[in-house]
Amino acid sequence: MTMGQRIAILGALAFLALLAQTLLAQGTDGASALLANPWGQITLADFYLGVLVFALVIFHFEPSPLRAGAWVLALACLGNPVAVLWLLLRGQRLFPPKA
Repeated sequence: MTMGQRIAILGALAFLALLAQTLLAQGTDGASALLANPWGQITLADFYLGVLVFALVIFHFEPSPLRAGAWVLALACLGNPVAVLWLLLRGQRLFPPKA
């Protein structure tokens, strides 16, 4: 495993821990405040643009449309940690090591 992969995994785990802590402490109560703020709206639009672009990548490289759909659903719900996991699992095939 490369240093970049280790850093990506640590970042994804840190994000998931922060997400879990926030959901346990606050639930989804803060979502309406986020959407009322223009910066919250642009942040959410940016997130879903990223989901859309990465979904296109997943659908292009995943052999099964059903599996690709499951990955995209998880990506839309959990965010970039899913993208990190998908890249780690598919990385060898997408980016073969240089000889």
